[in-house]
Amino acid sequence: MTENIGFIGLGTMGKPMALNLLKSGYKLTVFDVEGSAIEALVSEGAIAASSAKEVAEKTEILVSMLPASQHSLAAAFGPDGYLSGLQKGSTVIDMSTIDPDTTRQIAQGVTEAGGQMLDAPVSGSSAWATTGTLTIMVGGDRKVFEEQYSLLNCMGTNIIHCGEIGMGETVKLANNLVAGVSMVAVTEAFALGISKGADPKVLFEVMSKASGNCWTLQTRCPAPGVVGDSPVNNEFAPGFMTDLMYKDLGLALAAASQEKLPLALTAIAHEQYGATSRQGFGKLDFSAVAKLLEMNQNV
Repeated sequence: MTENIGFIGLGTMGKPMALNLLKSGYKLTVFDVEGSAIEALVSEGAIAASSAKEVAEKTEILVSMLPASQHSLAAAFGPDGYLSGLQKGSTVIDMSTIDPDTTRQIAQGVTEAGGQMLDAPVSGSSAWATTGTLTIMVGGDRKVFEEQYSLLNCMGTNIIHCGEIGMGETVKLANNLVAGVSMVAVTEAFALGISKGADPKVLFEVMSKASGNCWTLQTRCPAPGVVGDSPVNNEFAPGFMTDLMYKDLGLALAAASQEKLPLALTAIAHEQYGATSRQGFGKLDFSAVAKLLEMNQNV
């Protein structure tokens, strides 16, 4: 690969995504606020940068994968942000899940700096990031999307152009709304069934073959020993953290408020994830929302 790629944000999702770019042959310059995260990528062949600005100065395409809107804003507009080092004609691909209005604000800054931008949030767990099988929802100019398709294809297998800048984020929030609300529904269904004496394996067998079937049931069954790779079997080790689901549902509610849309179920699920986080489970997988019902049953 002849292109120099920059990558900012080497956390749970960003690290395996960056590694897949290295494995695909791209020359990669990386930055993270955690020095150990940078060192881990350097040991795999990446080049270290001391700031987001330095990443932009040394690369033609810059990918960011950060936790929340404030982190994306700081990486772009901060004192050592990438906009101050962006080369003319560069492409920024922000793969964070953030507020659509924030995405458009950053895109305006990129345009004013002489670059072009895609917003490209992802769906899938850290395991999917490792295998390069993420779903990637992309907003921005279609020509830019087509130019960067092969790069995105190193990190995901379902890459969908969703419309103008900000539409990737909008579609991602709608998707996570379903995942977050359905996870609460699955945990409540199992809590009810088990409390009344049902075998959790029978519950899963029936629900997975009936109208209760859904992605959260298949991948995050809250009963231990039913689905082999469910987080409940590994102390709720995160594929996608509770705090991130809480953040994403909050973004969905904020976006709905602008349109005067009453998202009642989303609001209830948002409160459930907030309560889960306040109990100290925020860094666990979002299926740890089941722990709230567990606690109530033990009272």
